[in-house]
Amino acid sequence: MGCSAADTTDTTEMTMNSDTLSPRRQQTRSTLVKAGISVFAVRGIDGASIEEICEAGGLTRGAFYSNFSSRDDLVLAIIEMQTSESLDRLDRTIQRWTQQLTDTTGVPEIKALMTTFIDDVFNEKKQTVAETITEQEIELYCLRVPHLHARYVELNASQLDRLEALVTTALDVAGGTTKQPIADFLTVIISVFNRIALTAAAGKAMDEPVDIDPSLIVDVLMHLIDFSPCEAD
Repeated sequence: MGCSAADTTDTTEMTMNSDTLSPRRQQTRSTLVKAGISVFAVRGIDGASIEEICEAGGLTRGAFYSNFSSRDDLVLAIIEMQTSESLDRLDRTIQRWTQQLTDTTGVPEIKALMTTFIDDVFNEKKQTVAETITEQEIELYCLRVPHLHARYVELNASQLDRLEALVTTALDVAGGTTKQPIADFLTVIISVFNRIALTAAAGKAMDEPVDIDPSLIVDVLMHLIDFSPCEAD
């Protein structure tokens, strides 16, 4: 695949826990992650060199190797950082909506409620075109790299566990239940979201935000969720 020896380092171990790092070190890692996203989106992971990533971030190779053992290690860090930040935002949104619903005396119209909620989730922090493309690039890249794919699956499983808990909380608040196992439900919703995001990203500059229309996801959700317990109340 044209990787250098440094790029094929075994990445089965966890990437460095950013919680234990100094603010300066965390900033450096964050800068490299953002630079990696911007370069991977344009060049692809196989086509991106560590030199290009360092140049995009205004950092040296020494700074790179002080934080990541290889390009693949950076790929894993991007997965962890992006997913963790997205789940943190979803958690905050659910908490806000839980409080709003608790304070509401009337019974809201379900589809309107879902539309506003999903729109709120998307708009708290819009993905850029580069972030959207890089997410897809990473998934395809990991499918081609056996040792990286195993770690990718492990990370995904951990993040899906948290996503399942957050979605279950949101459904409990709204009085809904999924019509199929939660894992299958999430697979469908994630697939729909990815397709909508890629379509919305087409033809735009890499640093532009991706505007996602919530209507299709809401329609899918309305077919996959049973709100009859809420209506019965």
